[in-house]
Amino acid sequence: MASKTKLHPRNLHLDGYDFERLVAKTPELEAFMIKNPVGQSTVDFQDPMAVRMLNRALLRTHYDIEFWDIPAGYLCPPIPGRVDYIHHLADLLAEDNNLQEAPRGRHIKALDIGTGASLVYPLIGQSAYGWNFTGVDVDANAVKSARQIRDVNKLDIDLRLQNNSENIFRGVIQPDDVFHV
Repeated sequence: MASKTKLHPRNLHLDGYDFERLVAKTPELEAFMIKNPVGQSTVDFQDPMAVRMLNRALLRTHYDIEFWDIPAGYLCPPIPGRVDYIHHLADLLAEDNNLQEAPRGRHIKALDIGTGASLVYPLIGQSAYGWNFTGVDVDANAVKSARQIRDVNKLDIDLRLQNNSENIFRGVIQPDDVFHV
């Protein structure tokens, strides 16, 4: 596996993917496995179904998300990059609060504007740091998908639909809401 040296040092995907472990946790990934030109196991990253299945396997294996799926036509975000974003947010929180380590726990409140059908930032942020997430989106179908992911996995993530895309914060952020990130 080729090292992905540009990823955050705490990123679980820094050294690439352990496809054997991923397939063991998500056997349906096996159908999408191929060999690259040098004979290494991988998936065809041009195949949307293969990428979707890889994401499912990564979330199940590394973040304890048993169910994850998105409707056709919705963004299938690359998990390692999204993990990096969460780790960098954690670093910023630590720095802003003069902490030696990234803050963990439900007292950290995170707002995900445009959470999408994948709910990926709240899933990773809760798993990696135990943060308390509120996800907001203007797309009712995306929120429906996110709710299904949340509910099937029995997660405590607040999801809010914003009916006015011109005014993303109005009505979904309440006067008593406090968000750290």
